[in-house]
Amino acid sequence: MALAWSLPASADWPERQVKLIVTFPAGSANDAAARIFADALSKKWGKPVVVEVKPGAEGTIGVGSFVASRDDHALLYTVGGSITVAPLLVDKLPYDVNQDLVPIAATTSIVLTLAVSNQLPVQSIPELIAVLRSNPEKYAWTSGPTLPRYVFAAFLKQNDLKMNFVSYRDASQPQADLGEGRIQALLTSLTASSSPVQAGKARFLAVVNPSRAAALPEIKTVRELGHPELEIDGLAGIFGGKDMPANLRSRIAADVAAICRDADVRRKLEASGHNVLSGTPEELMGAIEKQRAWVSEITKLIDIRNPQ
Repeated sequence: MALAWSLPASADWPERQVKLIVTFPAGSANDAAARIFADALSKKWGKPVVVEVKPGAEGTIGVGSFVASRDDHALLYTVGGSITVAPLLVDKLPYDVNQDLVPIAATTSIVLTLAVSNQLPVQSIPELIAVLRSNPEKYAWTSGPTLPRYVFAAFLKQNDLKMNFVSYRDASQPQADLGEGRIQALLTSLTASSSPVQAGKARFLAVVNPSRAAALPEIKTVRELGHPELEIDGLAGIFGGKDMPANLRSRIAADVAAICRDADVRRKLEASGHNVLSGTPEELMGAIEKQRAWVSEITKLIDIRNPQ
């Protein structure tokens, strides 16, 4: 599709429907957040903003689709791992994360938790380490994709612990298996781990985000508990194409920031398992650079293409 991005952004943009391409499956926490932002942006812009879900391959399918479309009425909603991890997993990405994607606005940090089955008689991370050390390869674990898996695998390596990793195709299955004791540890989003905890079959040991979760204010972070090696920022944000005019990016960022300050939107996002960010490009770019540095440290401990 030929574009006129080289021209100044029209004051009437958007002139038609806007697509918000999401790199996670329908029903996921990030999909839920994207739909909340899409609804708010539709009201602000007076044009429909529709979510188009393109999951798979650690987010590269959705990002690739966005870059290839060169649609001047499309935006990308994805997580930091699409920028920081994907280039380390795929030898020849069909796009350049540094050239083809421009950060527009940070949106949320998806709440990530470390939960354990009631089969494990532990109430803390040190107790978890002790039980695992005494029972090598007896217990199983799984996680959300990319960063959660690499961070927990590195944690096991650092502490000389051995657990069996279980891979799943169905994203809903891990929490069912945690509840039934088929796996004993799960590091993933709050929305993907809450059911067995609510049923009294599992418990949260910690929030792994840099700050406590609005939805779980009583659960301490891994850093507060003395284990910053388990910390992950569940960063998500909105990106534009490389040819998007700077003034249009600024307009969109200002609108997203206003939405992030809206009390009703914040309530919806927090209820769906997110901490709300400021909506600025500076926050998004800074968090990406911090995550890149953290991923670089992880790669010194494990092979992320074969973490276990």
